[in-house]
Amino acid sequence: MVYVDKQPIGLTPVSTNFTYYGTRSIEIVKDGYRTEKFLRKIHPPWYEIPPLDFVSETLWPFEQRDERIIDVQMSAEPIVPNEALVASAEQLRLQAGQGIAVTPPPPVANGLAPTLVPTNPEILPGPPTAMPPGTVLPPPAPSSRWTPGSWLQGIFFPNGEPLSVPSTQILPGGGFRPPSE
Repeated sequence: MVYVDKQPIGLTPVSTNFTYYGTRSIEIVKDGYRTEKFLRKIHPPWYEIPPLDFVSETLWPFEQRDERIIDVQMSAEPIVPNEALVASAEQLRLQAGQGIAVTPPPPVANGLAPTLVPTNPEILPGPPTAMPPGTVLPPPAPSSRWTPGSWLQGIFFPNGEPLSVPSTQILPGGGFRPPSE
């Protein structure tokens, strides 16, 4: 499937017309292959450059067709072993439970990726270490250290707790769910 500027165009080989020249975002998706995303700048031909475009579009009696061919060589998606997939899932579950912002997983080199747990200096001193899947670290201890924005938080939340905001029942898509009684 081919998408141009996030709009589906069709299955390859495909052609489409366009009104304006410029940079286009092109995405090609196929099962079993890596998704190819790239930007392609489409320059106007000489007869579409102002003021020549006035002559070519209004006075020239014949149709002019500007065709562009974009060839893309797709590469096969690497097969990820089940062990690496489970290890990555366990790492994401552990990080989500600790409230750690999740980064993209590292590329898999010879089949298995070690599960790396980022260290918090208050919990585990030292560099990141590989831990077996399912290892749960204790929650971080409350810190009395100064953090950026702590003075601002003290102004707005003097007791240390943010104000509770009542639910508005607005759904993510913008819809409204009336409260159930």
